[in-house]
Amino acid sequence: MAKKINKAELAKKYASALFDEAVAHNQADAVAGEIRDLVQLMSDSPEFKRLIMSRLLNGRVRSRGVDLVADQLALSDSMRHFLGVLIENGRLSLFPEIEPVFMQRYEEYKGILPVFVVSAQTLNNAARQHLAEVLKKTFNKDIHLNITVNPALIGGLTVQVGSFMADASVKTKLQKLNLVMKGVAI
Repeated sequence: MAKKINKAELAKKYASALFDEAVAHNQADAVAGEIRDLVQLMSDSPEFKRLIMSRLLNGRVRSRGVDLVADQLALSDSMRHFLGVLIENGRLSLFPEIEPVFMQRYEEYKGILPVFVVSAQTLNNAARQHLAEVLKKTFNKDIHLNITVNPALIGGLTVQVGSFMADASVKTKLQKLNLVMKGVAI
C-alpha cells in the first residue's frame, strides 16, 4: 500500500530548497518578488491558474506555458529552474502551498514582522501606510501587513502580531457591553 503524500511537508521541503538556493545566490529579494508576481498572476489569470493547478495537462504543455510566462515576467534562472523541477516531479500544483512557506522564511530572514489585520471595511492606502508606520514604531521592525476584510466586525479592526492580539472592533465592544448589562441584570 502506497504511503499518502503529506502536501504540507512536501511544500515545506520545496520552499526550503528554493529559499536556500535564493540566499546562496544572493537572489532572495528577487525570488520573493517573483513569487509575489506569480501569485498575483494566478489571481488575475484563470488560464495561468489552470496551468499551475490542473493535473490533466502533461509536463510538456505545462513546461511550454511556464516558459512563456517566465519570459514575459523575466524570471530569474533560480525561479525558472525551480518551476522546471516542480513540473518534472509533477508537483507544480503545490505552488500555492509553497508560496506562504517561502515568504515566511524570507520575512524571518529579512527581519520583517508579519502582522495580520482584520478590518470591517477595505483600508485605503493612507490608512494602511499609517497603520504600518505605527506598528513599525511600536515593534521596531519592518512590517508586512496581511489585511482581510470582515464586515461582521461592524467597524474598527483587529491586529494580531504573533501571540499579541489587539481588538478594536465595534462587534467586540458591543459584546462586552452586552456582558456588562447582563451582569447587572438590566
